[in-house]
Amino acid sequence: MKSPLLPLQKAIYDRLKANLTCPVYDNVPDGAKMPYVTLGEDTAVDWSTKLENGQEVTHTLHIWSEYKGMMESKQIIDQVIQAITSTPLVVEGFFVVSARVDVVETMRDPEGYRHGIVRFRFKIQE
Repeated sequence: MKSPLLPLQKAIYDRLKANLTCPVYDNVPDGAKMPYVTLGEDTAVDWSTKLENGQEVTHTLHIWSEYKGMMESKQIIDQVIQAITSTPLVVEGFFVVSARVDVVETMRDPEGYRHGIVRFRFKIQE
């Protein structure tokens, strides 16, 4: 069995970069202006059977905004959800059986920024 984490991250990054109105980063460059989305944490749980290899993977995305209210971060959250769920992701070397939103959260960061979190859950076959 091989890990789908990196190919899935690439597919998510490519999809977001093509569909969002703000930048998407794996590593935020110095001086980057908000708003932007950052790639976040993953989990993977094996669900393989005798006949097929598979994993259930979560991937978390973080939305960052300096806008004084929650409007901008919520608009970007909506763009993120639509980009990932509107059409199936193509993940090199794997087949995405399903993709769904697991958790959405908004908060005020202690430094005064608005922070949105969207975690997706993917069922993936090798």
